[in-house]
Amino acid sequence: MGELQIGMYTVPVILTVALGIIYHVAGENLPNRAKPVLAIAIGVGLGMLALVRAGLPWDMVNVIDHGLYGFMSGAAAVGLYEIQRAVRRPRE
Repeated sequence: MGELQIGMYTVPVILTVALGIIYHVAGENLPNRAKPVLAIAIGVGLGMLALVRAGLPWDMVNVIDHGLYGFMSGAAAVGLYEIQRAVRRPRE
């Protein structure tokens, strides 16, 4: 059995699902302005975990590359979350 591979397209989807759960649990206690910041922070954290998982040295280039990857993943997850929210309108 092979290793679980998480590529650049799956991280925003995983983040979108995780954020949906977090937003549902937090409810109204989490202000709307904090939601994108939370997504980006989690994305950057996942980027740093990917750096550790890859066994790369903690030099400036690797930290910036993985940090930007995480930032963009978080931003993509916010976009995906907004799209699914717009598509899933409440019935009247």
